[in-house]
Amino acid sequence: MSCPNCATPKVPGARYCHRCGVLLSVPTDGLEAGDRRIVSALFADLVGYTRLVDELDPEEVRSRVDAALALLSGAVLKFGGTVEKFAGDAVLVIFGTPIAHYDDALRACMCALEMQSALSWSASGDGRPLQLRIGVATGEVVAAHRDMAGTRAVSLTGDPLTTAARLQQLAEPGEILIDDVTAVGAETRIGCVRIGERQLRGQTRRVGVNRLRGERRIVRLPGIDTAPLVGRETEKALLADVIKRAGATGRGGTVLVRGEAGIGKSRLLAEMEVDARAAGFGWTWIDHPPHRMGAPYHTASALVDVLAEELGLRAGVLARQALGSDMDDETARLLFGAAAIIAKDSEMQLLAEEGWDQGLTVGLSDPAEIVTGVKLVASGFVTGLTARQPRCIVMDDYHWMDPSSQLMLAELVRVSGILPLVILTGTRPPIMPEWVNFPHVQVIELGGLDEPATEQLGTAIAGACLDSESAHWLYQRTAGNALFVGEVVRTLRDAGRLETIDGGVRIDRGVGRRSVPLSLRALLGARIDALPEGQRVALEAASVIGTTFPEVLLRELCGSCDEDDYLERLSDAGILARVDVAGEDAMASSASAEPGWRFTHALFLDAAYGRLLGDRRRALHGALADLLETAEPRTDTGEMARHRVAAGDVERALPLLEQAAREAVAMGAVTEAEMFLRTAAGLRGEKQPGQKQPTVG
Repeated sequence: MSCPNCATPKVPGARYCHRCGVLLSVPTDGLEAGDRRIVSALFADLVGYTRLVDELDPEEVRSRVDAALALLSGAVLKFGGTVEKFAGDAVLVIFGTPIAHYDDALRACMCALEMQSALSWSASGDGRPLQLRIGVATGEVVAAHRDMAGTRAVSLTGDPLTTAARLQQLAEPGEILIDDVTAVGAETRIGCVRIGERQLRGQTRRVGVNRLRGERRIVRLPGIDTAPLVGRETEKALLADVIKRAGATGRGGTVLVRGEAGIGKSRLLAEMEVDARAAGFGWTWIDHPPHRMGAPYHTASALVDVLAEELGLRAGVLARQALGSDMDDETARLLFGAAAIIAKDSEMQLLAEEGWDQGLTVGLSDPAEIVTGVKLVASGFVTGLTARQPRCIVMDDYHWMDPSSQLMLAELVRVSGILPLVILTGTRPPIMPEWVNFPHVQVIELGGLDEPATEQLGTAIAGACLDSESAHWLYQRTAGNALFVGEVVRTLRDAGRLETIDGGVRIDRGVGRRSVPLSLRALLGARIDALPEGQRVALEAASVIGTTFPEVLLRELCGSCDEDDYLERLSDAGILARVDVAGEDAMASSASAEPGWRFTHALFLDAAYGRLLGDRRRALHGALADLLETAEPRTDTGEMARHRVAAGDVERALPLLEQAAREAVAMGAVTEAEMFLRTAAGLRGEKQPGQKQPTVG
């Protein structure tokens, strides 16, 4: 095979042409007449590259630039972008093609922040840190074949590519500039400062420019306006009654909604915003994405940032006002010290002019004092907050909340019984927090929709009334799981498997039905069951690695497969999707890239991992840990310990667990440290508090 741009023979396995740098395997189907897409373009450029070339040996320059670009490519993989081009010390990344996401503008912003963070520890030979200028722009492009001089390639043409490059040139070292369209598209989760309109070089129109400050973590539930809430009248009435009672008595409560993934927990909680606001409550939504699970006090910092944005105050001002001033010296020391720790991951600056005592905002070092301080901050903050207005706070996806934040939430749950405060949260089984035993806490076990509600939801998604027999089939195959209902109907609809009959639709009784098993097994598990053996083995190995993974790592982990294109076939099945992440060879030549993949939905990962028998799972974790031990950049200690524990490798797991505990204590994350130490004690066979010593024989 030859490069479609310059006709140079393709190097086996290469993703970029080693002569002209063109990406070789971008999907091209359907592009004969062109394809319009909305994309976000990210242009990043290393600062000081010319100085490095002038002062250092070219081989050393290449080594340093390659190392920096490797860090940047990791961020691209993490957030699902596509490396469109490497050019010396610069990289152009596209979000929205070949795979589009509803939040491509946000992904581009988060990727930019991750890039800056990844380089913060990297330094050049003279000790000066490497920095980036980054520009991000969003708009329409045309993706189409371009025939030039007898060669053909897929090209992107449109304003955002040029605008991103110009914004990058306008940015200062270490600065991220984004246009107005990107700022609006990502506004629910990022904080930025508007600079104003600028006339960019080579453009006739003025562009609104904003300086990206950081993640704001304000979330609006996607899809809430596209599908109705059905079959949840009883649960909704219970939630509404809690809010109504809190408004009338000034004493709130907490509701935990528990159910399997996809059952509709977030959708139910989001529906309560109208009721809460109608009752005079403020409404705050905090989500917990999986990639933030290891960040201590994420919930605390996100809560302050979100509320500050809502109330139009600086985060430090809001926090200081809410905590009040009537406290003794010891309480002030604990409060201010804990606030300083929480502020590390938030927009709080704790300035003296905001009322913060600079002598006390140095942070605490004793883990016990940190825990006490965080509890004081949590109760004091919501006490001051609810004095302004009754409030409903949603903590979505509790199962992904970091342990330190779980401790803080327990304190919020406790005081919700004496304040005009309603806490709503959702989680998956088997999680059941201890605070559910408080008298003012209620638990809703959310099961699948009944058959009439399943039919109603399926009809809404199909756009026409399902006939009774098809509706019954849909209910049997999905067990009323709202996500699965949506997945099945959308797949059948998009594949043309819905037959029009008498003003309604019927599910095709042929191929469409045979793709779903007859049992009540979950849809995602059924999809895996239908795969050939080689693809199933690869998918199970991928589930041990994680949501995203490099292709080379998966091939090393699972070995050879009868099908060389098994990853492409899994992609065709909608289970995996390709992302472009630059590998070391690509860094060296700026002309190739190491392919990577991601699960299109976390539930596919859960289903694949759950299929593994114990021996196979332990073997895969052990083999993966061996591979990661020599990988660059260094794998997190806690993550390495997790794989060694899962592998049953006690000898190598114990020192990793102890080191992870020490690192957690250094951050004041006492709960995480205790978790690591409890795991270590369990591996040694030591008796745990509250447990009976196991007997043998």
